Amino acid sequence: MGRFLRVALKRSCILKRPLLVPTVLVVLLFPAHASWAVRVDHDLRVALDPSRARLEGTDRMRVQPEGARSLRVSLSEALDDLQVFVDNRPADVRRSGSMLQVALPRAASVLLILRYAGVFNDDAPSLPVNTDNPGYGVTGTIGKRGTLLLPGSGWYPHVVADHASYRVRIEAPSGVVGVTAGRSLGVETAGGKTVSTWRIDHPIRGLSLSAGAYRVRETQAHGVTVATYFTEQTRDLEDAYLDTSARAIARYQALFGPYPFAKFAVVENFFPTGYGFPSYTLLGTRVLRLPFILRTSLQHEIAHCWWGNGVLVDARGGNWSEGLTSYVADYLSREQESEDAAREHRRQWLRNYASLPGTTQDFPLDRFQSRYDPVTKVIGYDKAAMVFHMLRKEIGESAFWGALRDVFRDALFQRTSWADLQRAFEARSRRDLSVFFHQWVRRAGAPRIVLRNVQRRATQDGWETTGQIEQAAPAYAFSAPLAVDTPEGIVRSTVRVSERVTPFRISSSQAPRTLRFDPAWDLFRRLHPSEVPPSINDLRGAHGVRVGMPEDAGPGLKRAADTLVAALGLQRAERTSAIPANLRGMDAQDWILVGRPGRFPLPEGLSDRFEVGEDSLRVEGKTFSHPEEALFGVFEHPRSPDRVVALFLPNPKASAETVARKIPHYGKYSYLVFRGDQNRLKGVWPVASSPLIVHWPEETPVASRDGKEAP
Repeated sequence: MGRFLRVALKRSCILKRPLLVPTVLVVLLFPAHASWAVRVDHDLRVALDPSRARLEGTDRMRVQPEGARSLRVSLSEALDDLQVFVDNRPADVRRSGSMLQVALPRAASVLLILRYAGVFNDDAPSLPVNTDNPGYGVTGTIGKRGTLLLPGSGWYPHVVADHASYRVRIEAPSGVVGVTAGRSLGVETAGGKTVSTWRIDHPIRGLSLSAGAYRVRETQAHGVTVATYFTEQTRDLEDAYLDTSARAIARYQALFGPYPFAKFAVVENFFPTGYGFPSYTLLGTRVLRLPFILRTSLQHEIAHCWWGNGVLVDARGGNWSEGLTSYVADYLSREQESEDAAREHRRQWLRNYASLPGTTQDFPLDRFQSRYDPVTKVIGYDKAAMVFHMLRKEIGESAFWGALRDVFRDALFQRTSWADLQRAFEARSRRDLSVFFHQWVRRAGAPRIVLRNVQRRATQDGWETTGQIEQAAPAYAFSAPLAVDTPEGIVRSTVRVSERVTPFRISSSQAPRTLRFDPAWDLFRRLHPSEVPPSINDLRGAHGVRVGMPEDAGPGLKRAADTLVAALGLQRAERTSAIPANLRGMDAQDWILVGRPGRFPLPEGLSDRFEVGEDSLRVEGKTFSHPEEALFGVFEHPRSPDRVVALFLPNPKASAETVARKIPHYGKYSYLVFRGDQNRLKGVWPVASSPLIVHWPEETPVASRDGKEAP
């Protein structure tokens, strides 16, 4: 598997900034319901016993069956002591795994009661090494550190094809507050127990429950209750989260329409997760303290209250909500920061996609459901966000944002598909967008583009640049931005492309010096290898990696290497002390060299970027001489352009193991410098050439190019 064709575990998480834990936040979806005809009002009471990881529950459901003679109810098969009653009589129940089929009498209204109990004790990590799975496989856990019950754990009776409301009463030991969707009806403590009560009147696909020793802070902002449920150790963060949440709600209300829930709460979790649920987000303690979460991931989760938890996803047609939320939250914050920040964000999306194999793992957006590995993250989040960006440029600001307001107004709490979105954008723009949606949403892949036969020539009125835009089959239709750099400035042109070969012609008053295709990275396409510098993510999940270490490596260095291998999710990593004297003698496979200067040679030709001495480091012109500084860098393999060589140079006076644990969270970068366990420098090696950039030497009046970099 090459660097550009490696199966998906490269560039895992593909995070946009360094994280200690995953904060690519998730909206959980149940499969699409068959109908919404049956009405169910739940009076759900649960008691938590953290000392035994046990839950006891009673759900009194008032069911309006609308002629149905039976009701399908899902409930974890691990729950024992199950009792089911219909109108206070033992019910006729057939059970298959987690599905119950309950016979109903002919009646307009039926009282269905389920009593049950069971243990939820999934192992929740306190300090995970590998974060490829942002939920760590935890669906249900009850313990002294805290409680998390996701819909998929089956902790409550979920009625298939229902339109439901809930009253939820959570009883727990004194001081343990329960949180779920909806609005709080209060928290009371008496007799050694704390009871939290909630009311949910809006449609909901799945109910989650969290509980912990929370302090509750609330404020009113823009007609919404904004709250924090934090423990004592994070109480100093309450004001910042309340203020930031209130401002974000105001911003999205102006963009899309009124906030659709009674509250928005930020809830602390006892292990490092980042989840989004209707009306609240669940963030791990370590996540809450990361300085960038307030301006990034928190905004993402608040936006989900409009998209995914407000306007629901019709899972049968693909989950569009992650891409849209990534665009209106993560991307828009970069756009508001600066034009350069927004352009680099788009460029990183394309780099992320370049990590995927050509055909074997790619799939169309209308097949994306949720993120569970790096491939699904890149498609469902990054590609989808880029598609929304292209759509915005295609139809204009007014039509794009107007269509989103229309969808929110008309489809709140309704299942909505890509096809529904297409109709809304077509109505606002008064354009047929069927080709756009077919090629970007319903077709896998991306254009592969090169410039051919590019020439410049002097004319009577100035200069003319001509050439061809060539794309591999099947052809895409798109607007191709071109920019000609001249001594007097940049001349921009847009060419409409729909065939495999499209000619172009650009006039300028001065001699062209450079021609660039898509200089602002506005078009979704597959980058050429030369446009993607080596990065840490090139190692993610790689098979057969050689880990080179000195024979006399101490136990601390060995533990750091083992931690790095686990954090990167490496398969069949082989430790060796047989390091070639010259790196050109290395096997044509990925290598990680772990040690300090003098133990192995550094890659040739890197002295201008990277120098290591006994007392200092020099990277990209910056010198570091603190005694606790460490470096990690990734370079192209000297023998194989499809492979990489990485150098991990920890300082024995610092915590090499802690640094190793953090390295994968900086996946998009080529190099890192740490002081102690704090990152001091991060960056990407510059791109030297591209087949979509043409340079002309100033002394040459006329030049011809065929898709290669000029000397």
